[in-house]
Amino acid sequence: MKIINDFLKKRIISTYIYEMTPKLVKNYGPLDQFTVPQIERVAKECKLSMRYIPYAIALYRYEESNRTKNLYRIDQWFLDVLKKEISMWFFEGYKYKTRDVIKLSKPRIWRGGYMSKSTY
Repeated sequence: MKIINDFLKKRIISTYIYEMTPKLVKNYGPLDQFTVPQIERVAKECKLSMRYIPYAIALYRYEESNRTKNLYRIDQWFLDVLKKEISMWFFEGYKYKTRDVIKLSKPRIWRGGYMSKSTY
């Protein structure tokens, strides 16, 4: 059961990364951290599940705020726990910042050109 739960959480967090990040950057610029109302607004705009919004907050914030404590019951300790879980899944256990999430969300596509024979 834990494996399925972890799989679903990882999938939802991936959706937060790849769908929310471009809109956050487009609307507010590449900030060091986004506010909770900005995160909520973009999550609703993208029609994403609000059930796992604490993970979205952990992606885009590095410190607690009054809104995280009062509305979501996320203090700094819990935020660090969520960030550690995300870092294990997406950043090989390294501490990450919002700028790292922004880099991760950029599409990695082939931009054309010829392949050399050594890459076959």
